[in-house]
Amino acid sequence: MPQFPSLLELLMPLFWVPAISGVTEEFSPECPGASVLLGAEGGLGDALSTHNLHLCGPCSSVLDVAMHLAQSGRLMVWDSVLASSQWAGRGQLRRSWISEPGNLFTAWRLPVPPPAWGGLLSVLAGWVLCTALREGGVEAQVKWPNDILVAGRKVGGILLEEREDILLAGVGLNLVSHPEERDLRKDRACPAGALTDLWPGEPLFRRWLRLVNSAQLRYRAALSESTPAEFSRSIEPMLAYLGTAVHVGDHRSLVRGLYMGLCPDGGIVLRTDEGERVLHSGSLGPEE
Repeated sequence: MPQFPSLLELLMPLFWVPAISGVTEEFSPECPGASVLLGAEGGLGDALSTHNLHLCGPCSSVLDVAMHLAQSGRLMVWDSVLASSQWAGRGQLRRSWISEPGNLFTAWRLPVPPPAWGGLLSVLAGWVLCTALREGGVEAQVKWPNDILVAGRKVGGILLEEREDILLAGVGLNLVSHPEERDLRKDRACPAGALTDLWPGEPLFRRWLRLVNSAQLRYRAALSESTPAEFSRSIEPMLAYLGTAVHVGDHRSLVRGLYMGLCPDGGIVLRTDEGERVLHSGSLGPEE
């Protein structure tokens, strides 16, 4: 018989608030075992952070916890939540996200950008994280609109959720394991992979702080120093499948063409037999 979470487990994010840890404060999570699972039982040590980090034990979704904290005034802009595991993680199109312990599951609160950036937010979040990964020696790429690839394999994904003035980026990265082929959707665009060589031996919270501190600087710089049109051009070297034959589809249609780039509104540009098409939703994959 399949095992389903209890009612208490489903309601946990509504009643349990993890402790806040900053630059000088020690980790003291209210969820027993969270600090051990996340490698923070000894405190922050010399790990510098420009934001507050909330530790979370097993939860339905780290985005659920983060939204609850943000709505109650306890998750400020640039703060993040790091969970040890999820039983109802979600990805693009509300698909389930397989959440094996040891991998990274986090939600990061971002400042709401000017409206002109709205369509590019997923790509922007992917770009700042891929750039941070490259600083760690990983040649990461952005797969439109919200996936992270390394050597053609999906190692992570990003899901944005926005309510009123709260913008959250849910980030999942496979650090120690990835789903087996039999557990993936048959219509998946690419195989799964893991970042097993990314800062090996470091606890999860330290690896996240490395990524988020770099990503914060680049997010700020992109919004203050460029326009959506400039950004959509500058990101091209990091786009997976750019200049190759691809398809973009959903449950209604499938469009094939040559991947030409991105529009300032976040749409993907394909050169098809009928001319150029701009698509704003769907799953991108390479033509075989």
